Amino acid sequence: MKNRILITTLCILMAISAMASSEFGQLEKVLSDRASYVSLKEKRIDSIKSILNPRMTVEEQMKHYDDLYQEYLTFRFDSAMAYLDRAERLIGDNAGYEDKAIIKIHRALSLATSGHFSEAIEILRGVDSTTLSLSTRRELYSAMQWTYAAWGEYSGNTSFGAKYNELSIRYLDSLLTVTDKSTPEYCYYYADKVLRQGEYKEARDSYIKALEPTPQNTRLYAQAAYGLAMSYRGMGDMGSYRRWLINAAVSDQIIPLKENLALQELALDIRNRDGDLERANRFLKYSLEDAIFYNNRLRMLEITGKIPDIALGYQDTVTSQNKRLKVYVSVIGILLLILAVSVYLIVREKKMLGISKQELSKLNSRLTALNEELAHTNVSREQYVSLFMDLCAAYIEKLNRFQSTVSLKLKTRQFDDLQRVVNNTRPSEAEMREIFFNFDTAFLRLYPDFIEKFNTLLQPDKVIIPKPNELLNTDLRIFALIRMGIKDSTKIATLLFYSPQTIFNHRTQVRNRAKNRDTFERDLFEICTTMPSGK
Repeated sequence: MKNRILITTLCILMAISAMASSEFGQLEKVLSDRASYVSLKEKRIDSIKSILNPRMTVEEQMKHYDDLYQEYLTFRFDSAMAYLDRAERLIGDNAGYEDKAIIKIHRALSLATSGHFSEAIEILRGVDSTTLSLSTRRELYSAMQWTYAAWGEYSGNTSFGAKYNELSIRYLDSLLTVTDKSTPEYCYYYADKVLRQGEYKEARDSYIKALEPTPQNTRLYAQAAYGLAMSYRGMGDMGSYRRWLINAAVSDQIIPLKENLALQELALDIRNRDGDLERANRFLKYSLEDAIFYNNRLRMLEITGKIPDIALGYQDTVTSQNKRLKVYVSVIGILLLILAVSVYLIVREKKMLGISKQELSKLNSRLTALNEELAHTNVSREQYVSLFMDLCAAYIEKLNRFQSTVSLKLKTRQFDDLQRVVNNTRPSEAEMREIFFNFDTAFLRLYPDFIEKFNTLLQPDKVIIPKPNELLNTDLRIFALIRMGIKDSTKIATLLFYSPQTIFNHRTQVRNRAKNRDTFERDLFEICTTMPSGK
């Protein structure tokens, strides 16, 4: 029994799906060929453009401009306006009132179609209908009723909307008085009027009369088919309502019309009655593409108002599907969890082993670097201690000699000589040479490449080279002391037995030889860093 119920349910669902596919079959086909219909339209436009040439008469050029305007009117707003501008420039200011009025009417109709209602009405009110021919007056009334109808639709259920609809019906009455009753156009205008007055059956009959002789690839057919769908909706016949919406949408795509309404109405009907959110969303997307292509503010506003309904329904469906997916994912997740844990443990152990090896290697490298740094530091300390001890030894020896001299002078009572020895604070030349030799020797043990690197800071033609019998000369000795950290000129002067001004002059002269005098002494500290390796 349960199997029979299941089979019956599946059969019903398959039948519904087949009916839906059959119902939308023609529309889906033309929608898939949207690009080809647009291409055919553009080729038709290009063929008209190719005929135009400056040698034509004004009447012939105006005829082609009007043809191009008609092609662009519901296809591309900017292009329609461009050819109206060309036509206006072609006829000039001396043209007759009728020709100027036609261009104004066409311009207003284009503005209204793109949603610029107040601008369109302002232009149309400036046209004097009493001076126009019957055909031009018909165009004026058609443009007026269309503009007010679209403005009323844009205004919605407001007092302005009701006012504009009333004005539209009034101009429909005027339009009917100048339209031949035997034409499909008359049937369409009449049906449009009674539809707005709520006479749905009468509107239906009149729309059908308008459709009978009219080809499907015309704008009149698309408009009448849409109006007929609205009549059926007013009568409560939703099956016929959808069928004629589909016919209107097919006609919109075949022409093609980028100013259309049927497809977005159909999207809402599908959403509300079928719940087929994927199809509804796709149809609404096509409508939005057309509105953007044409630059139609009214249609874009209508579509943006309908998008939330579709989107919310789509979201509900996605939420429901997500709940089912969560159950499936939970079951699969439990199975995968066991596998994942096993793989994780294996990979983790492997990674931990690799990390341990890397850390051990890094630790060994760091220990090696630290050992090298420690050895280098020890060598540096030894060199500095050696320098200090050498200098101390030199001064101790000098003090011992001074002490012996003083003691001898005191014993022999050579007080005058003793006074001269005490007063003579400056060492002798021999003592100075000995002191400088000890300092130079100790310093160059610390920085054996000092002279070479020091000269790299100077201009090539102004390097400082000691004499053959010198280790360092005065300039190099001054900057050796600076490198040792003694930067004060007064202290340097005391150590080298010169006046501070003399030291200052030497520093300035050497700095002037530098490649970069502003950073010379800082550069000295950066390059003279090499210590001899320990042995």
